[in-house]
Amino acid sequence: MKMVIWTFFDYVSHVGNNQIDRWYEDLLIQEQSDFDEFLKTLGKTEKWGNRDYRPLHCKCIGLGELCFASCKKQHRVIGQFGPNHQYTLLIGCTHKQRVYDPPNAMDTALVRKKSLENRTGSLAKHDQ
Repeated sequence: MKMVIWTFFDYVSHVGNNQIDRWYEDLLIQEQSDFDEFLKTLGKTEKWGNRDYRPLHCKCIGLGELCFASCKKQHRVIGQFGPNHQYTLLIGCTHKQRVYDPPNAMDTALVRKKSLENRTGSLAKHDQ
């Protein structure tokens, strides 16, 4: 049995709302199950491949997206690495061609990243 290498954290707003939990609750049961399995697998994988993770560019340098498919949709969870073997989940969304849903997902991720840097937002260990 492989050991867990990565620990995942959820972004929590300044008023205490776990934004990843909120996104997760809106997923279909199958999507939730697929996401849980996806994170479980990633958690035991030393180096993530292009199919599972892609760094973002331009204004989103320092962020990346976890990529999984479920229920005929491409799902993305935008987040960031660090410290050590930790990955912070900032926002969940869907992706089709170059369109994200919600459309402001990148901007929201950047605001949440800044919120963590300013210590107005916080983290909660992701329940797996």
